[in-house]
Amino acid sequence: MNFYKNHFGMIISSVVAICISLIMATSAIFVDKLTFTVPLLVKNWGTAFLVITLTGMIFPLTDWSFALGRKLGLRPETLPHVLLENFVATLFFNTTATIVLTAVNVFNNPEIEGAVAAGFLPSTSAVFVQGVIHDWPIMFVISYIFAFFVTKAAIKIARSAVGELKSPHSPQNAQA
Repeated sequence: MNFYKNHFGMIISSVVAICISLIMATSAIFVDKLTFTVPLLVKNWGTAFLVITLTGMIFPLTDWSFALGRKLGLRPETLPHVLLENFVATLFFNTTATIVLTAVNVFNNPEIEGAVAAGFLPSTSAVFVQGVIHDWPIMFVISYIFAFFVTKAAIKIARSAVGELKSPHSPQNAQA
C-alpha cells in the first residue's frame, strides 16, 4: 500500500478526512433523528475519521479518478475533472463511512434492541440495512457538495504549508 506519496497529499488527505468526517458525523445524528449530544458527536466523528482515513490509505482514489478522467478525455483541473475526482472519492468515503456509522449507531443500541425484543422491529440487522439504504443517498449528496469546498481549502492549506506539488509520481503527470 502506498499511503501518502508526499507531504502535499498527506495534508490534503488529513484536512479532507477531518472535515468530511465531521460533516458526516453531524449529519448522521440529524438524518437519523437522534438526540444531539457531544459524546455521540465525538463517537461518530472519531469513527468516521478513522474509516475515511483508512479508506483513503487502502484505495488509491486519486490515481483511479485521474485514470478514469484520462479515459474519458478530461483535462486535470477542469470542472468536469474536478466533478469526477470528487465523485470517485465521495463514493468510496461515503459508502464505507455510512456502513460503519450505521453499524455503530444500530448495533448494541439499547433502544433498538428493546424494540426488537418487544416485537416492534423485525431485527437489528433489518434496522441496519434500512438505515444504510435510508442514509446513503442523503449522506452522499451532503458529502459530495461539501467535498468541493473542503478540497479547495485543503489544497490552499497544503500550498501554504509546503508549496506547490512537485512530485514526479503524481497522477496528474501521467500521460494518456
